[in-house]
Amino acid sequence: MDRDWLERLRSTTAEHADARQLPREAFVTQAAFDLDRSIHLSAWLPVCHVSEIAFPGAFFAVEVLGERLLVVRGADLELGAFFDRCAHRGTPLTEGEQGRLERLELVCPYHGLAYDLRGRAREPHATRLAVGGRTLERAWVAERFGFVFVAAREPARSLHDEVAPPWLERGSLHALRLARRVRYEVLANWKLCVENFQESHHFASVHPRLERLTPFSRSSSHDFGGRFLGGSMELVDGAETVSESASLLGRRFVAAEQDRRTVRDAHLFPGWLTSLQPDYFLSYRVQPLDPGRTRVVAEIFVHAESPRAAEEDLFVFWDRTNAEDRSICERQQRGVSAASYGPGPYGPSEDGVHAFDRLVATEYLRLAATV
Repeated sequence: MDRDWLERLRSTTAEHADARQLPREAFVTQAAFDLDRSIHLSAWLPVCHVSEIAFPGAFFAVEVLGERLLVVRGADLELGAFFDRCAHRGTPLTEGEQGRLERLELVCPYHGLAYDLRGRAREPHATRLAVGGRTLERAWVAERFGFVFVAAREPARSLHDEVAPPWLERGSLHALRLARRVRYEVLANWKLCVENFQESHHFASVHPRLERLTPFSRSSSHDFGGRFLGGSMELVDGAETVSESASLLGRRFVAAEQDRRTVRDAHLFPGWLTSLQPDYFLSYRVQPLDPGRTRVVAEIFVHAESPRAAEEDLFVFWDRTNAEDRSICERQQRGVSAASYGPGPYGPSEDGVHAFDRLVATEYLRLAATV
Protein backbone atom coordinates (compact mmCIF):
# COMPACT_ATOMS: atom_id res chain seq x y z
CA MET A 1 0.00 0.00 0.00
CA ASP A 2 1.27 3.48 -0.92
CA ARG A 3 1.81 5.19 2.44
CA ASP A 4 2.30 8.73 1.14
CA TRP A 5 -1.38 9.62 0.93
CA LEU A 6 -1.99 8.03 4.30
CA GLU A 7 0.54 10.35 5.87
CA ARG A 8 -1.24 13.30 4.28
CA LEU A 9 -4.37 12.24 6.15
CA ARG A 10 -2.83 13.57 9.33
CA SER A 11 -3.58 17.10 8.14
CA THR A 12 -7.29 16.15 8.02
CA THR A 13 -7.21 15.23 11.71
CA ALA A 14 -5.89 18.68 12.69
CA GLU A 15 -8.09 21.36 14.25
CA HIS A 16 -10.67 22.81 11.89
CA ALA A 17 -8.85 26.07 11.08
CA ASP A 18 -5.63 24.21 10.18
CA ALA A 19 -7.02 21.07 8.59
CA ARG A 20 -6.90 20.02 4.94
CA GLN A 21 -9.60 18.04 3.18
CA LEU A 22 -9.23 14.35 2.38
CA PRO A 23 -6.65 13.64 -0.34
CA ARG A 24 -7.65 12.61 -3.85
CA GLU A 25 -6.70 8.98 -3.20
CA ALA A 26 -9.49 8.65 -0.63
CA PHE A 27 -12.07 9.01 -3.41
CA VAL A 28 -10.56 7.08 -6.32
CA THR A 29 -8.23 4.27 -5.24
CA GLN A 30 -8.85 0.63 -4.48
CA ALA A 31 -6.55 0.90 -1.46
CA ALA A 32 -8.88 3.45 0.14
CA PHE A 33 -11.92 1.41 -0.85
CA ASP A 34 -10.47 -1.64 0.90
CA LEU A 35 -10.27 0.46 4.06
CA ASP A 36 -13.84 1.66 3.46
CA ARG A 37 -14.92 -1.99 3.35
CA SER A 38 -13.37 -2.66 6.74
CA ILE A 39 -15.04 0.45 8.19
CA HIS A 40 -18.50 -0.56 6.99
CA LEU A 41 -18.24 -4.23 7.93
CA SER A 42 -17.37 -3.26 11.51
CA ALA A 43 -20.04 -0.57 11.85
CA TRP A 44 -23.67 -0.51 12.92
CA LEU A 45 -25.64 -0.26 9.70
CA PRO A 46 -29.41 0.30 9.44
CA VAL A 47 -31.57 -2.48 8.06
CA CYS A 48 -35.23 -1.50 8.44
CA HIS A 49 -37.83 -0.05 10.77
CA VAL A 50 -39.10 -2.34 13.54
CA SER A 51 -42.59 -2.22 12.04
CA GLU A 52 -41.27 -4.07 8.97
CA ILE A 53 -39.98 -7.01 10.96
CA ALA A 54 -42.53 -7.16 13.78
CA PHE A 55 -43.90 -10.71 13.49
CA PRO A 56 -42.33 -14.15 14.04
CA GLY A 57 -40.71 -15.38 10.85
CA ALA A 58 -40.32 -11.92 9.32
CA PHE A 59 -36.90 -11.39 7.78
CA PHE A 60 -34.97 -8.57 6.19
CA ALA A 61 -31.70 -8.88 4.24
CA VAL A 62 -29.07 -6.27 3.49
CA GLU A 63 -26.04 -6.39 1.18
CA VAL A 64 -22.86 -5.00 2.73
CA LEU A 65 -19.90 -4.91 0.35
CA GLY A 66 -20.24 -8.48 -0.86
CA GLU A 67 -21.72 -9.88 2.35
CA ARG A 68 -25.42 -10.68 2.59
CA LEU A 69 -26.68 -10.32 6.15
CA LEU A 70 -30.02 -11.64 7.30
CA VAL A 71 -32.09 -10.42 10.25
CA VAL A 72 -35.02 -12.59 11.41
CA ARG A 73 -37.67 -12.25 14.12
CA GLY A 74 -37.93 -15.44 16.14
CA ALA A 75 -40.98 -17.06 17.70
CA ASP A 76 -39.89 -15.48 20.98
CA LEU A 77 -39.90 -12.07 19.22
CA GLU A 78 -36.13 -11.78 19.65
CA LEU A 79 -34.04 -10.76 16.66
CA GLY A 80 -31.31 -12.95 15.23
CA ALA A 81 -28.74 -11.94 12.62
CA PHE A 82 -26.74 -14.27 10.39
CA PHE A 83 -24.63 -14.33 7.29
CA ASP A 84 -27.10 -15.52 4.68
CA ARG A 85 -25.33 -18.67 3.50
CA CYS A 86 -25.83 -22.32 4.27
CA ALA A 87 -23.18 -23.81 6.56
CA HIS A 88 -22.88 -26.77 4.16
CA ARG A 89 -21.80 -25.21 0.84
CA GLY A 90 -22.57 -21.54 1.14
CA THR A 91 -25.83 -21.23 -0.79
CA PRO A 92 -27.92 -18.19 0.23
CA LEU A 93 -31.00 -19.28 2.15
CA THR A 94 -33.29 -16.41 1.13
CA GLU A 95 -33.99 -14.24 -1.88
CA GLY A 96 -35.16 -10.66 -2.06
CA GLU A 97 -34.94 -7.95 0.55
CA GLN A 98 -37.69 -9.06 2.89
CA GLY A 99 -40.25 -11.77 3.46
CA ARG A 100 -41.95 -14.11 5.94
CA LEU A 101 -40.84 -17.62 6.93
CA GLU A 102 -44.20 -19.23 7.54
CA ARG A 103 -42.72 -22.44 9.00
CA LEU A 104 -40.34 -20.47 11.22
CA GLU A 105 -37.29 -22.08 9.68
CA LEU A 106 -34.66 -21.33 7.06
CA VAL A 107 -34.28 -24.02 4.40
CA CYS A 108 -31.40 -24.26 1.97
CA PRO A 109 -32.79 -24.52 -1.58
CA TYR A 110 -29.82 -26.69 -2.64
CA HIS A 111 -29.86 -29.75 -0.36
CA GLY A 112 -32.78 -29.07 1.94
CA LEU A 113 -30.72 -28.43 5.05
CA ALA A 114 -32.96 -26.57 7.52
CA TYR A 115 -32.18 -24.21 10.39
CA ASP A 116 -34.30 -22.89 13.20
CA LEU A 117 -34.45 -19.14 13.68
CA ARG A 118 -31.54 -19.26 16.12
CA GLY A 119 -29.36 -20.61 13.33
CA ARG A 120 -29.15 -24.23 14.49
CA ALA A 121 -29.24 -26.92 11.81
CA ARG A 122 -31.95 -29.56 11.75
CA GLU A 123 -31.83 -32.83 9.85
CA PRO A 124 -32.56 -32.16 6.16
CA HIS A 125 -36.03 -32.97 4.92
CA ALA A 126 -35.22 -35.12 1.92
CA THR A 127 -31.52 -36.10 2.01
CA ARG A 128 -29.16 -38.26 4.05
CA LEU A 129 -26.68 -35.44 4.45
CA ALA A 130 -24.89 -35.67 7.80
CA VAL A 131 -24.91 -32.20 9.30
CA GLY A 132 -23.43 -32.72 12.75
CA GLY A 133 -23.65 -29.57 14.87
CA ARG A 134 -23.62 -27.05 12.04
CA THR A 135 -24.92 -23.55 12.75
CA LEU A 136 -25.24 -20.39 10.73
CA GLU A 137 -22.49 -17.83 11.22
CA ARG A 138 -23.86 -15.08 13.42
CA ALA A 139 -23.73 -11.34 12.86
CA TRP A 140 -24.46 -8.60 15.41
CA VAL A 141 -27.91 -7.02 15.72
CA ALA A 142 -29.43 -4.21 17.77
CA GLU A 143 -32.60 -2.10 17.97
CA ARG A 144 -32.63 1.61 18.76
CA PHE A 145 -34.87 4.60 17.90
CA GLY A 146 -37.38 2.17 16.37
CA PHE A 147 -34.88 0.88 13.80
CA VAL A 148 -32.95 -2.36 13.41
CA PHE A 149 -29.18 -2.32 12.89
CA VAL A 150 -26.71 -5.03 11.96
CA ALA A 151 -22.92 -5.41 11.88
CA ALA A 152 -20.90 -8.06 10.07
CA ARG A 153 -18.00 -7.84 12.51
CA GLU A 154 -18.09 -7.07 16.19
CA PRO A 155 -18.33 -3.27 16.55
CA ALA A 156 -15.95 -1.46 18.85
CA ARG A 157 -18.89 -0.22 20.92
CA SER A 158 -22.47 -1.23 21.63
CA LEU A 159 -24.99 0.83 19.70
CA HIS A 160 -26.65 1.76 23.00
CA ASP A 161 -23.37 3.15 24.30
CA GLU A 162 -23.16 5.72 21.51
CA VAL A 163 -24.18 9.23 22.59
CA ALA A 164 -26.97 10.06 20.16
CA PRO A 165 -28.67 13.34 19.24
CA PRO A 166 -31.41 13.83 21.84
CA TRP A 167 -34.10 14.48 19.23
CA LEU A 168 -33.84 10.85 18.05
CA GLU A 169 -34.68 9.67 21.55
CA ARG A 170 -37.56 12.07 22.18
CA GLY A 171 -39.22 11.79 18.74
CA SER A 172 -42.06 9.35 18.01
CA LEU A 173 -39.85 7.14 15.86
CA HIS A 174 -41.36 3.87 17.10
CA ALA A 175 -44.74 5.03 15.75
CA LEU A 176 -43.54 5.36 12.15
CA ARG A 177 -44.65 3.53 9.04
CA LEU A 178 -42.81 3.40 5.74
CA ALA A 179 -44.37 5.71 3.15
CA ARG A 180 -41.86 5.01 0.37
CA ARG A 181 -38.46 3.43 -0.27
CA VAL A 182 -36.46 4.13 -3.43
CA ARG A 183 -32.99 3.01 -4.51
CA TYR A 184 -30.64 4.73 -6.86
CA GLU A 185 -26.97 4.77 -7.73
CA VAL A 186 -24.74 7.81 -7.52
CA LEU A 187 -21.63 7.83 -9.71
CA ALA A 188 -19.54 9.21 -6.89
CA ASN A 189 -17.60 7.96 -3.89
CA TRP A 190 -19.74 7.37 -0.82
CA LYS A 191 -17.77 9.93 1.19
CA LEU A 192 -18.78 12.71 -1.20
CA CYS A 193 -22.43 11.79 -0.61
CA VAL A 194 -21.95 12.05 3.15
CA GLU A 195 -19.94 15.29 2.93
CA ASN A 196 -22.79 16.79 0.91
CA PHE A 197 -25.21 15.85 3.70
CA GLN A 198 -22.93 17.38 6.33
CA GLU A 199 -23.31 20.99 5.19
CA SER A 200 -26.06 23.28 3.99
CA HIS A 201 -24.18 26.23 2.52
CA HIS A 202 -24.78 24.67 -0.92
CA PHE A 203 -28.55 25.11 -0.54
CA ALA A 204 -28.77 28.46 -2.31
CA SER A 205 -27.01 27.23 -5.46
CA VAL A 206 -28.11 23.57 -5.53
CA HIS A 207 -31.46 23.50 -3.65
CA PRO A 208 -33.16 26.90 -4.05
CA ARG A 209 -36.53 25.56 -2.84
CA LEU A 210 -34.95 24.02 0.23
CA GLU A 211 -33.09 27.25 0.91
CA ARG A 212 -36.42 29.13 0.95
CA LEU A 213 -37.73 26.87 3.75
CA THR A 214 -34.58 26.17 5.82
CA PRO A 215 -32.00 28.85 4.95
CA PHE A 216 -28.32 28.13 5.41
CA SER A 217 -28.10 31.24 7.60
CA ARG A 218 -30.31 29.45 10.18
CA SER A 219 -28.20 26.27 10.33
CA SER A 220 -25.69 24.88 12.82
CA SER A 221 -23.64 21.69 13.30
CA HIS A 222 -23.31 19.36 16.29
CA ASP A 223 -20.62 16.84 17.22
CA PHE A 224 -21.57 14.36 19.95
CA GLY A 225 -18.06 13.09 20.48
CA GLY A 226 -18.53 9.63 19.01
CA ARG A 227 -20.04 8.13 15.89
CA PHE A 228 -23.02 10.49 15.80
CA LEU A 229 -22.86 13.89 14.12
CA GLY A 230 -25.77 16.27 13.72
CA GLY A 231 -27.11 19.51 12.37
CA SER A 232 -30.09 21.82 12.89
CA MET A 233 -31.93 24.12 10.47
CA GLU A 234 -34.69 26.49 11.53
CA LEU A 235 -37.88 26.71 9.49
CA VAL A 236 -38.79 30.12 8.09
CA ASP A 237 -41.85 31.90 9.42
CA GLY A 238 -45.01 30.71 7.70
CA ALA A 239 -43.69 27.23 6.84
CA GLU A 240 -45.11 24.30 8.81
CA THR A 241 -42.69 21.75 7.36
CA VAL A 242 -40.36 21.02 4.45
CA SER A 243 -42.50 19.87 1.54
CA GLU A 244 -43.87 21.04 -1.79
CA SER A 245 -46.71 22.91 -0.06
CA ALA A 246 -44.76 23.70 3.15
CA SER A 247 -47.92 22.58 4.98
CA LEU A 248 -48.71 19.56 7.16
CA LEU A 249 -51.80 18.61 5.13
CA GLY A 250 -53.09 16.56 8.05
CA ARG A 251 -49.89 14.61 8.72
CA ARG A 252 -49.33 13.82 12.40
CA PHE A 253 -46.29 15.22 14.20
CA VAL A 254 -43.30 12.90 14.57
CA ALA A 255 -40.90 15.34 16.23
CA ALA A 256 -41.25 16.22 19.89
CA GLU A 257 -42.94 19.53 20.61
CA GLN A 258 -39.64 21.37 21.17
CA ASP A 259 -38.36 20.28 17.73
CA ARG A 260 -41.34 21.20 15.58
CA ARG A 261 -39.86 24.47 14.27
CA THR A 262 -36.51 22.89 13.49
CA VAL A 263 -35.22 20.30 11.05
CA ARG A 264 -32.86 17.97 12.92
CA ASP A 265 -30.30 16.03 10.88
CA ALA A 266 -28.26 13.17 12.32
CA HIS A 267 -25.51 11.02 10.84
CA LEU A 268 -24.45 7.70 12.34
CA PHE A 269 -20.97 7.03 11.00
CA PRO A 270 -20.31 5.74 8.46
CA GLY A 271 -23.47 5.41 6.39
CA TRP A 272 -26.81 6.31 8.01
CA LEU A 273 -28.07 9.81 7.23
CA THR A 274 -31.33 10.95 8.81
CA SER A 275 -33.49 14.03 8.96
CA LEU A 276 -36.22 14.46 11.55
CA GLN A 277 -38.82 16.83 10.14
CA PRO A 278 -41.80 18.03 12.18
CA ASP A 279 -44.11 15.48 10.56
CA TYR A 280 -41.92 12.81 8.97
CA PHE A 281 -38.52 11.13 9.08
CA LEU A 282 -36.00 10.77 6.26
CA SER A 283 -33.52 7.90 6.23
CA TYR A 284 -30.69 7.46 3.73
CA ARG A 285 -28.64 4.27 3.75
CA VAL A 286 -25.39 5.02 1.94
CA GLN A 287 -23.83 1.80 0.60
CA PRO A 288 -20.43 1.87 -1.19
CA LEU A 289 -20.24 -0.26 -4.35
CA ASP A 290 -16.80 0.68 -5.69
CA PRO A 291 -14.54 3.76 -5.45
CA GLY A 292 -16.70 5.76 -7.84
CA ARG A 293 -20.16 4.31 -7.28
CA THR A 294 -22.58 4.36 -4.35
CA ARG A 295 -26.04 2.90 -3.78
CA VAL A 296 -28.44 5.07 -1.81
CA VAL A 297 -31.58 3.64 -0.22
CA ALA A 298 -33.80 6.67 0.43
CA GLU A 299 -36.78 6.21 2.74
CA ILE A 300 -39.60 8.45 3.90
CA PHE A 301 -41.38 7.46 7.11
CA VAL A 302 -44.52 9.13 8.43
CA HIS A 303 -46.55 8.70 11.60
CA ALA A 304 -48.58 5.50 11.38
CA GLU A 305 -51.81 7.51 11.72
CA SER A 306 -51.00 10.07 9.01
CA PRO A 307 -53.23 10.08 5.90
CA ARG A 308 -51.75 8.39 2.82
CA ALA A 309 -53.29 11.06 0.61
CA ALA A 310 -50.84 13.62 2.04
CA GLU A 311 -47.68 11.71 1.06
CA GLU A 312 -47.30 12.89 -2.55
CA ASP A 313 -46.50 16.36 -1.22
CA LEU A 314 -43.33 14.87 0.29
CA PHE A 315 -42.43 12.63 -2.64
CA VAL A 316 -42.38 15.48 -5.18
CA PHE A 317 -40.18 17.67 -3.00
CA TRP A 318 -37.62 15.01 -2.09
CA ASP A 319 -37.44 13.42 -5.55
CA ARG A 320 -36.27 16.77 -6.87
CA THR A 321 -33.94 17.47 -3.94
CA ASN A 322 -32.35 14.01 -4.07
CA ALA A 323 -31.79 14.35 -7.82
CA GLU A 324 -30.07 17.69 -7.22
CA ASP A 325 -27.75 16.11 -4.64
CA ARG A 326 -27.00 13.20 -6.92
CA SER A 327 -26.08 15.49 -9.78
CA ILE A 328 -23.74 17.73 -7.78
CA CYS A 329 -21.98 14.75 -6.14
CA GLU A 330 -21.39 13.13 -9.52
CA ARG A 331 -20.03 16.40 -10.85
CA GLN A 332 -17.69 16.71 -7.86
CA GLN A 333 -16.46 13.14 -8.38
CA ARG A 334 -15.36 14.05 -11.90
CA GLY A 335 -13.33 16.91 -10.47
CA VAL A 336 -11.62 15.09 -7.61
CA SER A 337 -10.77 12.18 -9.92
CA ALA A 338 -8.39 14.34 -11.96
CA ALA A 339 -4.73 13.55 -11.34
CA SER A 340 -4.02 17.25 -10.78
CA TYR A 341 -6.59 17.62 -7.97
CA GLY A 342 -5.25 18.61 -4.56
CA PRO A 343 -7.33 19.18 -1.39
CA GLY A 344 -7.70 22.62 0.09
CA PRO A 345 -8.67 23.91 3.55
CA TYR A 346 -12.16 23.81 5.02
CA GLY A 347 -14.41 26.83 4.91
CA PRO A 348 -15.61 28.26 8.25
CA SER A 349 -19.07 26.73 7.76
CA GLU A 350 -17.72 23.27 6.89
CA ASP A 351 -17.27 22.12 10.47
CA GLY A 352 -19.72 19.28 9.90
CA VAL A 353 -17.80 18.11 6.83
CA HIS A 354 -14.54 18.27 8.74
CA ALA A 355 -16.02 16.28 11.65
CA PHE A 356 -16.95 13.48 9.23
CA ASP A 357 -13.63 13.60 7.36
CA ARG A 358 -11.76 13.46 10.66
CA LEU A 359 -13.58 10.24 11.55
CA VAL A 360 -12.67 8.79 8.15
CA ALA A 361 -9.02 9.83 8.41
CA THR A 362 -8.72 8.49 11.94
CA GLU A 363 -10.17 5.13 10.89
CA TYR A 364 -7.90 4.95 7.82
CA LEU A 365 -4.80 5.59 9.92
CA ARG A 366 -5.88 3.05 12.54
CA LEU A 367 -6.60 0.34 9.96
CA ALA A 368 -3.44 1.02 7.96
CA ALA A 369 -1.36 0.60 11.11
CA THR A 370 -2.58 -2.98 11.41
CA VAL A 371 -1.71 -3.95 7.81
